[in-house]
Amino acid sequence: MQYVNPTNDLAFKKVFGSNENIHILAGFIKDFFHIDPDGLTVENPYDIKAYKEIIKDKEQVRMRATISDVAAVMSFADYRSEIQLRKTKYFNERSLYYPLSKFVSRYKVVEGESSPYAKLRSMYSMNVLGYNHFKEDEDALRVFELYDPERNKQFPKNLIKFGYFELNKSDVETENQRQWQNYFLQKPLSNDAPKYIRDALQIIDRANIGEEELEMLTYDEYVKSVRDDEIAYAKEEGQKEVSTRIAIELLKMGMPKEQIMQATKLSIDEVLQIESDLL
Repeated sequence: MQYVNPTNDLAFKKVFGSNENIHILAGFIKDFFHIDPDGLTVENPYDIKAYKEIIKDKEQVRMRATISDVAAVMSFADYRSEIQLRKTKYFNERSLYYPLSKFVSRYKVVEGESSPYAKLRSMYSMNVLGYNHFKEDEDALRVFELYDPERNKQFPKNLIKFGYFELNKSDVETENQRQWQNYFLQKPLSNDAPKYIRDALQIIDRANIGEEELEMLTYDEYVKSVRDDEIAYAKEEGQKEVSTRIAIELLKMGMPKEQIMQATKLSIDEVLQIESDLL
């Protein structure tokens, strides 16, 4: 079988953002938060026509970051998932901003109710990360909540949980979490993998992808290739700028050109051009 990359924007939303496949999202939530997502319903469910409009409107944003999100509600809490494949400067801030925005958005003054805070609900957020965000260890999963470390006390009410699941880390808490890693990394699932993870794999089988979805997948792959080229070009240009600045200082100090070439990895023609520009 040929599978779509499960970290692709469309694949992520199709698998986790559809009420027809709600059992997959329910299994995912259970495996990481160890709760029963009673009454789970996806907000703004996946629809290929709506997806096409949104994605093409946000092309320039997508050229610079891969960000997919799924929002859902449970009977007792709200939920949000995001997949982030590359490190970005303000990811920590953003990973808090959107769940907390949802949390405070439920604040409402309702006639007949004693407090506008009555509508506030618990918020669960899970970020799937394609890079190593936390450098300290090989723990794949971290879940943060309100806590007083000085007194070893939890906040009296469970209102916020922020989860981070790193796909390239080796230490997982459960076998199901390992199977989710295998799913996202396109590794074989074990024979005893839960049905909902195997169902997720079936959904991204190219034989089960519609024509419009295949069109968008091709578009996604094109945008990704352009973005990767932009990143590679930016790194190359950035390194060359640094090397040029170093070469200027070494030329001013009178260092031989051969040593400058070794120190900066610049060619002799590039060093000569920099020297000419200094004259």
